[in-house]
Amino acid sequence: MNITIENAGPCKKLLKFEIPKEAIESELEKKTLEACSSVQLPGFRKGHVPRKLVEKRFETQIKEDVKQSLISESYEKALEENKIEPVGEPKFDPEFGNLNLEIGKPLTFDVTLEVLPVFEVGQYKGLQLKKKAIDVSEEEIDKLLKELALQKAQFTVVSGGGIEEKDLIICDCKVEVNGITVFEDNDIEVSVVDGSKIAHTEIPELVKYLKGNTTGATCTINVVLSDTFNIKEYRGKEASIKLVVNEIKRLSPPEIDEDLAKTLNFKSLEDLKLNARKRLEINKNIWAENDLRTQILDTLLAQTQFDLPKDFINKHAEERVYKHQLDLVKRGVPFEEVQKQTESMKSVSEESIVKELKASLIIEYIAKKEKIFVTENEVEQRIVEIAYSYNTDKKVVRKQLETQGNLSYLRNEMREDKTLAFLLKEAKIEQEAAK
Repeated sequence: MNITIENAGPCKKLLKFEIPKEAIESELEKKTLEACSSVQLPGFRKGHVPRKLVEKRFETQIKEDVKQSLISESYEKALEENKIEPVGEPKFDPEFGNLNLEIGKPLTFDVTLEVLPVFEVGQYKGLQLKKKAIDVSEEEIDKLLKELALQKAQFTVVSGGGIEEKDLIICDCKVEVNGITVFEDNDIEVSVVDGSKIAHTEIPELVKYLKGNTTGATCTINVVLSDTFNIKEYRGKEASIKLVVNEIKRLSPPEIDEDLAKTLNFKSLEDLKLNARKRLEINKNIWAENDLRTQILDTLLAQTQFDLPKDFINKHAEERVYKHQLDLVKRGVPFEEVQKQTESMKSVSEESIVKELKASLIIEYIAKKEKIFVTENEVEQRIVEIAYSYNTDKKVVRKQLETQGNLSYLRNEMREDKTLAFLLKEAKIEQEAAK
């Protein structure tokens, strides 16, 4: 067998094959003998059908088997001997189905395939990084305290003024189709946010319809009744929803004082403020650490230039969308929202996907060079942590990861984390001065 390998562009290889006629004849003899020993025809015992009859009856099938066997064996051997790792599906020329096997002649064909790039990473130890200062302002503390107070807020009746976004209104509801009332309900609660449901029907621009109206006002909203409307015969019909506002309620957070601190299980308001500062410092430190990792990747990407095969990019983009879909479904996200987010994921620019893939390959290169790996004990410990966070058994988590094929993703993620930690340890970090 003769194989010639040529570069056919960035991350592309052209493999030219020529299988000699002797190899074809040898394989043909082998497949014919196999057929003679296995076929069974009326009037003959298995393995006793005359060879000429087998050759005549099964000529096309035997030739197809010979072709598939020789091409598969030649292709796999070429990849193994030349240490080629293809990405995506190989492209045959002529196409596999059109390859014609002629007895007494060599079989020639070309295969074009995409491969991962070969590259070198330059200096990756001692990278110059700048860690952002961990500054927490009084304004940030006040903002967090207001958010904490809002968690303890309660709805209180608004005595004057109109409806505002995020209010809660108590109203009477009437649904009319062609002027006929088909549904009525009194004193229903409606949250004044876009997308809230009234009569089982989502109202995308609800705030626009209700904002500014006062107690006693009547609002009319034109809709198409949803597929879950109470009365089946009116589903999908155009209708008008009439609301009479009986009461307006608004979230009223408590004062930020000693009472709030005690409600939140702190001894005093001062303790609450100290805790708020500490939480903000922890969050900012995490953000600063993540920023250092981003600096590492940006530096390595800037100094390491290589192309990526198109099939590799497309495959990763598809896997990314699929994994995101799976995660949404597992979390019970409605089908419509899954579709919406899927379309959003598909619109992610190729540039960002390429950047992510290149960073991953560079980190893998460094991990191999520095012999950084993840042990089974470490994987098991991470599974225990995941199980704890979801309040479930570690065996359940492991089974889910294995069933969904995500165990290898977890290992890769952990290896990348360890490699970035190694690069961070080796880096020269300048601390930004506090303001």
